[in-house]
Amino acid sequence: MTADDTGTAPPSRIPWPPLLLVGAIGGGALVESLLPGPASWPDWARTIGVLLIVLAFSVDVWCVRLMWGRGTTVRPDRAVSSLVTDGPFRFSRNPIYVGNVALVAGLGLACAAPTLLLLAPVMAIALAKLAIEPEERHLARRFDRDYDAYVARTRRWL
Repeated sequence: MTADDTGTAPPSRIPWPPLLLVGAIGGGALVESLLPGPASWPDWARTIGVLLIVLAFSVDVWCVRLMWGRGTTVRPDRAVSSLVTDGPFRFSRNPIYVGNVALVAGLGLACAAPTLLLLAPVMAIALAKLAIEPEERHLARRFDRDYDAYVARTRRWL
């Protein structure tokens, strides 16, 4: 039996989520610096953006604390040691990734950067393919029926 069969191998050798987050924010900022931005941006959009940013950071901190409290890794390029299903994980199997997408969208709204708004759904698709699908296979191997039960009651995103 190999490490991959038992779920002790990492889901990926590449930490895609932080790379995608930095790439989306950096790429969006670069495009915004090269193209003229909107002449005006409504105050309500900026307010919603700031609220999204605060909510995204809050959810991320909550998730990290839960995962560390269970003695498991937060790193997407490491094998997990326990299945966390409480806190934000009750509502989404991927609350950190929901937070990452919300952060990009929130920055787009708060900074009047339409490119970031457009990159948020692109980032969600890339996260699904590069991070979530491999992580789901890893968790299914590692936690078998417990993970199947979790999948049956909890959505992937929201």
